[in-house]
Amino acid sequence: MNKIVKIFKRFIWVIVCAVIFVTTFGISLTVKISSLTGINANSFTLQNELTDEARYTGEIVRETISVPYIKNDGSEDKRNISIARPKEAVGNIPLIYIPHYAMDENTAEFQQYMSHGWAVASPVFLNEYNGILTGDDLVFNNAALYTLRHMEGVDTQRIAVVGGSAGGYMSLMLNELQMGISASIANSPISNIYYNLYIYFPACDETNRNSGFLSITMPIQLLVSKSFRTNLNNFPDVNDAERWAALSPIGNVRALSNPVVVNHYTGDILVPVDQITKKYTYSEIDDKLSDDFPIRLGTDYPGILSHSLEEEADLEEVSTKRYEWENQYMNMPYGDKLLTINIFDDGPMDPKGSHTAPGTTGSLDTIPYLEEMFSRTLKETEKAVPEKLLLLIERYEGNSIQLPAHEGINDSVYGSLAVYRQEIIEELQQYVKNHSLSELDFAMQSAIALSDDNTQANETWQEIKKLLNEK
Repeated sequence: MNKIVKIFKRFIWVIVCAVIFVTTFGISLTVKISSLTGINANSFTLQNELTDEARYTGEIVRETISVPYIKNDGSEDKRNISIARPKEAVGNIPLIYIPHYAMDENTAEFQQYMSHGWAVASPVFLNEYNGILTGDDLVFNNAALYTLRHMEGVDTQRIAVVGGSAGGYMSLMLNELQMGISASIANSPISNIYYNLYIYFPACDETNRNSGFLSITMPIQLLVSKSFRTNLNNFPDVNDAERWAALSPIGNVRALSNPVVVNHYTGDILVPVDQITKKYTYSEIDDKLSDDFPIRLGTDYPGILSHSLEEEADLEEVSTKRYEWENQYMNMPYGDKLLTINIFDDGPMDPKGSHTAPGTTGSLDTIPYLEEMFSRTLKETEKAVPEKLLLLIERYEGNSIQLPAHEGINDSVYGSLAVYRQEIIEELQQYVKNHSLSELDFAMQSAIALSDDNTQANETWQEIKKLLNEK
């Protein structure tokens, strides 16, 4: 009898999960989260509610373009990105790229971007893309950025990347892999894939499985975590620390070569703050969670996977500070380091929360930061850091873990070794234009001295430098 009861309970649980999942993602995630759980949808999307003061009253021109790319399995694919710009804007204008998730036009941020005469681009999003975040979606978002740089009307000296949650992950990864980004903002980013997707999300699922039928312990997790599960297929060897690190922002955080601001909350139940910095994680655990629930990174993970983003960053180029909301609206703090980490204290993690604890209010004004970075342009914001240069050398050679190179498929499509090489030449050309070839050569030689294979890296650089001299 007990066995029958257990089977029946499991069956009911599966039905409940399926109904909520299909209802939520089949209609609208951000709208349904609010209605199903009582949690404000903006807490999940990390975008501010539109006010009359922020509304742009001009005409907006919209365009959808198709971005071809080669998937990791070698097949060709296409996905769309949407681009919006004020009709009154002329010439080459700054661009904000929103990676992974689609930009909601009914937000204060989008309307402010339009008011400032900036273009905004983001992918057309389907929930299935969460499941390939670390694989094909990573390639696609790099391809999207590459495509946008070649569009008429885009000021390549003033491109910013702004993302939240999984989009925050993508924002960090784009900054680590590419040059040519003036500045970025990553809100509540997943920075340690091993911890967040392999350790933490399964623990959340187990907690929910042990919940009562009518009282789900972690409602947001029930709606979200399963959509990321297939990312684990991208890590066939769970102990391959090098692969986990390479596909996590912590693995190449020293490759950040332009200003990046990370905003995170202590009450985040989706992306625990411990993976960003261990300084402000609350020690207490909600009584609805087990005593061993992993609100902190473990100490026995493979390689560097027990480390936070702050721990792996260059200590000379990171600034971490804690803030409390003094009022409902504040300018986003930032400094002169390559990496600014802002931790907003909204108390301990609450199972009923999302990226913030329930009841957290207030909004960040990111416009002053973006305005300053755009005024400085890429010439003043970009640094030729050794780790970035070595990643470019690696990708030029076709050895990138993050962006696998393909040959013999289509040399005109992003994902091919030919396009990767062209991309790197163009990025380095832009750096030379803003600085000089001699300055780049000095930086590259310094980077090569740190390489595991100095001879091969130097041969690759000499080939690249020859092409740069010919341009």
